[in-house]
Amino acid sequence: MKLYIAVGTAVLLVMAIFIIVFVAYYQQKQIRQQLILKEWQEKYRKGLLAATLQAQEHERRRIAQDLHDEIGTMLSVTKLSLNQLGRTVEHNDPGSTVLVQKTRSLLDETIANVRRISRDLVPTTLERFGLVSALEELAEKASNGEVHVELSCSDKMPTLLPQLDLTLFRIAQELINNAIKHANAENIIIDLHCQPNGILLSVIDDGRGFDLDEILKDKKRGLGLRNIESRLNVIDGHVTFDVEEGRGSRIHIQVKNLKPEVEVEVETV
Repeated sequence: MKLYIAVGTAVLLVMAIFIIVFVAYYQQKQIRQQLILKEWQEKYRKGLLAATLQAQEHERRRIAQDLHDEIGTMLSVTKLSLNQLGRTVEHNDPGSTVLVQKTRSLLDETIANVRRISRDLVPTTLERFGLVSALEELAEKASNGEVHVELSCSDKMPTLLPQLDLTLFRIAQELINNAIKHANAENIIIDLHCQPNGILLSVIDDGRGFDLDEILKDKKRGLGLRNIESRLNVIDGHVTFDVEEGRGSRIHIQVKNLKPEVEVEVETV
């Protein structure tokens, strides 16, 4: 009887151990499947974001080309026709000189605006000369009598992947635009520096700041900030907002995707 009890107990113990092992294995398998599913969902989300951003850039390029090739050309032809008409009108009616000159001035301003918009849509300097030169040009264009924008960067900057170049440029463009239009900043610093594991881009301003939580809660506002986060999600970047109402903002962008084998020397501002 004791032998039967011992054998039965052993069998029950083995079955219990088997059930425990099976349940643990099944749970681990489920966890692995959930992790794999989350990984695929994250890859799909990033791929969808990347495709969306790429489509936006393609649309920007198409619009810029249409502005340059069609609208710009038509305006230039119109200016030539106006010049010819102006000479005839001024000869027959000298009093119309002021009107012709005013029309010519408006036309010149329109042509300049079309060219500016076209260049803003497609940063040709970025494609030709890289991120540092593009940021220098951006700072120069944004500076005027009321706003001063300054670029500070490392003595040597590595050549980055084109996608990363474009992402950092668009983010800097967005942050400078926000600082000028919404924060009424007078001084803005673009700080671009190398780190041991990546690149740090900071945009610092002396504007009136903002409440980040309130901005992100409002679906009609904060679209630019959400676009920044979307761009960074595609390249596994990170943004830190050091902001509050009543003081200047410090926004830091950290990225890791580098091509460190090539370096370009630049002057430190």
